[in-house]
Amino acid sequence: MLRSLLCAISAVTLSLVLFASASAQAVEYKKQTVMVATANPPGGYHALVMDKFKEVLEKESGGAITVRAFYSGSMGDEQTNVKQLRTQELHATVVFTGNLSPFAPTANLFCLPYLYPEMQDAYNLFSDQAFMKKTADIIAKESGGRSLGWLVGGYRFLTNSKHPVKKITDLAGIKIRVSPSAGQLESFRAWDVDPHPMAWTEVFNALQQKVIDAVEAPYSMIRDQKFWEVTKYISEVHYMMWVGNLLVSEPWYQKLDPDTKALVDKAALEAERYSWQLNEDLTQPAIEECTSHGMEISILEDEPVWVEKAKARVWPMFYKDFGFEGLAKEAVAIIEKTRK
Repeated sequence: MLRSLLCAISAVTLSLVLFASASAQAVEYKKQTVMVATANPPGGYHALVMDKFKEVLEKESGGAITVRAFYSGSMGDEQTNVKQLRTQELHATVVFTGNLSPFAPTANLFCLPYLYPEMQDAYNLFSDQAFMKKTADIIAKESGGRSLGWLVGGYRFLTNSKHPVKKITDLAGIKIRVSPSAGQLESFRAWDVDPHPMAWTEVFNALQQKVIDAVEAPYSMIRDQKFWEVTKYISEVHYMMWVGNLLVSEPWYQKLDPDTKALVDKAALEAERYSWQLNEDLTQPAIEECTSHGMEISILEDEPVWVEKAKARVWPMFYKDFGFEGLAKEAVAIIEKTRK
């Protein structure tokens, strides 16, 4: 299904891409260095997406644009990276949307629990250019960072070091790390858990030192971080998709000349679509690698209970606190329409 969607998108945008490519050959881009960063290691999902952005910018500018990339949190954690976009210390970063949401309340929309019943729903929503442009404009005003690419990394499944979690009551006594995202915090509170917000760069050591017992992340990131060294039991909780952003500095972006801005847009779009296919390609090998290292996977026996509790608590709360009920209903309508 994803390949069909990507083919359809490619057909619609082919003339624009060809025009941009032809124009690029005639454009002399201003020489400049673009600073980009991720809190994740080289070879990981975030880094591969960032590398694609770098590749397109450098290649299509004929080398006029040089991208200087920072990995493994060398420029700080994800929330620090978002702040650095405002000051133009960074020009672009790849972050989990939950780490954008403290600075852009509207980004919480994409962290609503159970917004995406199926993986394809996220691809369909993010392909609606008008809706995504509207939300990107709002987020840019709120945070100083403009989302030019929406990334899908799979569901954030729970992995813990204590025991298998098959029912909601199995969560009792497990100390669970989440990002400082209202969607995650309130979902776990709906399940009678006191979550522990923590920067991603601190998670592995915290698990190793038993400060926490669990973390939730897509299979690809469980693999990238080698969480089998500090956890054992994976539970497939489909409450939240790992949705990320390729963010650019709004003040920097708005100062770009039209040709460079168009190239940045194109590089971000290619990185976005690359991330979707990357998610499809990496998930099964990641599952196999996790299980080969002794991790055990459980399927929830009472998932409807998790769904009911999370949606009943979080959705009305978000409508009230962040004022995006209209946008949320529009997103649901787009998802339901594309599923028919």
